[in-house]
Amino acid sequence: MEDFKLKNGDHEEAIEKVLKNVKVQVGEKKRKKGDPKNNSASKKKKSQAPELIPADLDDVLGEAEDEPGSIENGDNAFEWMISPTSVSDFYKDYWEKKPLHIKRSDPSFYKTVFSTKAFDKIVREQRVLYGKNLDVTSYDGKRETHNPEGRVFPAVLWDFYNNGCSIRMLNPQTFHNGVWRLCSTLQDHFQNMVGANVYLTPPGTQGFAPHWDDVEVFMLQLEGKKHWKIYSPRSKEETLPRFSSGNFEQDEVGTPILEVDLEPGDMIYMPRGTIHQGNCLSDEHSLHITISAYQLNSWTDLLEKLLPAALTAASQEDLQ
Repeated sequence: MEDFKLKNGDHEEAIEKVLKNVKVQVGEKKRKKGDPKNNSASKKKKSQAPELIPADLDDVLGEAEDEPGSIENGDNAFEWMISPTSVSDFYKDYWEKKPLHIKRSDPSFYKTVFSTKAFDKIVREQRVLYGKNLDVTSYDGKRETHNPEGRVFPAVLWDFYNNGCSIRMLNPQTFHNGVWRLCSTLQDHFQNMVGANVYLTPPGTQGFAPHWDDVEVFMLQLEGKKHWKIYSPRSKEETLPRFSSGNFEQDEVGTPILEVDLEPGDMIYMPRGTIHQGNCLSDEHSLHITISAYQLNSWTDLLEKLLPAALTAASQEDLQ
C-alpha cells in the first residue's frame, strides 16, 4: 500500500486514494484464488460424466487369455501325470473302476517332483515331528510302527532306515514347494482336496501289510524299484469304501490281478478300496510319492454333515 502524507484540506482526496488502492489489492487476491466465473465453469465440468475409452466387449471376451487360468493349469497337470493315457479314456475306463499301470521307460519323467536329497534336506533344516509329519514302519508278517517322541533328528532316522525300516512322510507338501504346487494345481482339476505321502524303503524290505486306502491313489515312482501286488476288492461291500482298512494277512487277500515292478517314471492308479502291498527288491531302495484325492467326498459324506445341521436348525424354529 502506498504512503500518503495528509496536508490541510486534503483528507477527502487521501481517503479516496486509499480506498481505491484497497479495491485494487482485493481484486488481485481474488484473481490469484481464481475467478468466480472460471470456478463455476470448473464445477460444471467436474459434474459431467467422464469420457471412457470405448471397448468392444465381444472382442475382449472372445480373445483367449495370454496365461491359462487355474482350472486349465490343473487339467494340464493331470494330463501330464497320467500321459500317454488320455484324460477322457482314463475317466471312461479306469476312474473308480480298475487299476491303471503306466510303464514309461523314462526315469526323468517325475524327477522334479521330489527326491531323497530333498527329503534329507527337509529333515535337517525343518522341524519334522514323529507321528504328525513322519512315521517309521516295518513289516515282516506283522506291521509295526517305531516312532520315538518329538522331533525327527537325521542321525536317528537314518539309523532306523539302515536297520530295515521304511519311512513315510505324511505331508511333504508342508515342507516342499514343488509338492505343494503340484497338489495345489491338481486341486483345481479334481475340485477337492489333494494330498500326498512320500515313502522311502530300504533294499530287500517291506514297510506295510496288505491293505486298502479310502482315497483315489496315484503312485509315482521317483527313485529305485518296487515290486507291487494289486488285488481286487474282496466283495461288493468293500468296493469304493469310505474308510481305510486294517492290515490283512496274506491268506486274506487272494490272488493279485496285477503284479509289476515299478521303476522311475512309472505310475500306478488305484481306486479307493484296492488292496495292495509293495516290497523292495534286494539290490536297490525305492522312493515313491502318492497323490491322493476324493477322501470322504461322496453324497453320503455331504448328507451326513448337512442333515444333522438342518434338523438342528429346524428344531430350534419349531420345538414341536
